[in-house]
Amino acid sequence: MLMGKTKRMWCVLLFQLLLSDVALAADHYVSLMKPQFELLTGRFSKHVMDFTTLPENQEVYMTYWGSTPEAEFKYDNKRLLVSYRGNDTEHVQISYGQATKSVIFHLQKQPGSYNEQYVEAHRGKVTVEIPKVYELSHIILALFDRYHQGNYGMHAEGEYYSDLIDWFSPYKDHAIFDQLRGVDYYSLVENGPAYILENGKLERSDIYSGFRARNVFIERADLVADFAMASHFNDFYKTHEDFYLNLRQTFHDNTKPLKMWRWLERQFPGRHDSYKVFFSPLGGGRHSARTFSDNGFSESVMFVSAPNRYKNKEDSASIEAIKLSRSFFTEIDHTYVNPVSDEYIDVIDAALTNLEPWYRGGSYNQPYLVFNEYMTWSVFSLYAMEHYTPKDYQEIKRYIEDFMTRKRGFSRFEAFNNELTRLYMGKSNDETIVDLYSPIIVWMKSKP
Repeated sequence: MLMGKTKRMWCVLLFQLLLSDVALAADHYVSLMKPQFELLTGRFSKHVMDFTTLPENQEVYMTYWGSTPEAEFKYDNKRLLVSYRGNDTEHVQISYGQATKSVIFHLQKQPGSYNEQYVEAHRGKVTVEIPKVYELSHIILALFDRYHQGNYGMHAEGEYYSDLIDWFSPYKDHAIFDQLRGVDYYSLVENGPAYILENGKLERSDIYSGFRARNVFIERADLVADFAMASHFNDFYKTHEDFYLNLRQTFHDNTKPLKMWRWLERQFPGRHDSYKVFFSPLGGGRHSARTFSDNGFSESVMFVSAPNRYKNKEDSASIEAIKLSRSFFTEIDHTYVNPVSDEYIDVIDAALTNLEPWYRGGSYNQPYLVFNEYMTWSVFSLYAMEHYTPKDYQEIKRYIEDFMTRKRGFSRFEAFNNELTRLYMGKSNDETIVDLYSPIIVWMKSKP
């Protein structure tokens, strides 16, 4: 996700044959000799597809995660590269026999633009926000129960949730709710912080142009603004500002993000100038993290759960704080772990040729993706070992091992975590976690 200024530019597709030079094509067409083809989105995500089961219009969201996104078709010993060239949408027509279908790519270039004032105000700081439009998007989806609560784990409990239901229920017949079916959740919610609500209109932020490919706020900005005005959203937000402030302070107190930041940069070569954290008291457990760089300034941006989601009468205050810290830590450390993993991609692939013993879920279909989940969660275990009491460490260690193994499907996480801990405790003082990549990958490869 970089250009903060909205510009109209044109996009071309780059066609490239495996056995020929790169050539430009005037039309964006793929003609298949057989129905099967591969679609690679980004460097590490591969999807084997079949024309016969492809929808008439297949949408692909290509969000910026640290580099400009691109996709590649592989078919009939040929390939077609789709990359960002200035436009945010590209259509590719795919034909097989007498039928033709479309693949629509929503492409996003890095959308953070940092001016000198922003850099000066944020360098070296962790900023935690509940932006107005971000919260407004959650409230809208909270009212649209079937979509949000059913599919994305709305935190639909507590006094705040009751307040919003009482306040906004009279407006559930607003036209905005007719426009939500089929909307990509992330493209709506995570693009909220790129907007400000001013004088009854949604205006683009000076800093961000969006956080997800396909910015659905562009298509629904007038309706969202009208709902905000009709429902007196600003008054609701102002009434709850003390609640928001308390959540932000609780987040700082419980996670101690500056301590995490310093520890990670002692262990990894990655460097950031700022952390930006967004959450909503309504948010589910859908987290994400990415890095923006502009004007010599690097910012790690995260969407995480708010502290109220971790309230549990069965947990002590310290364990509650650690669970919140884990949810934050395992997002931010992706921006440190993943770049190192990039350098080991070939040996990771060789070590995890059979993913089944390591992962029995559904979302992570590449060795690289599986390895990074193992590593990011285990790195938090190492951090916990050094920063929490032995009693709390043992409890949180059991918790994350159980969570990863039983709920997320990472079948060998406990064994992996124990091995990485053994390696970490045996390393020399001048070694870091980066030095443990080779031995832990060798260990993984040795497992049947």
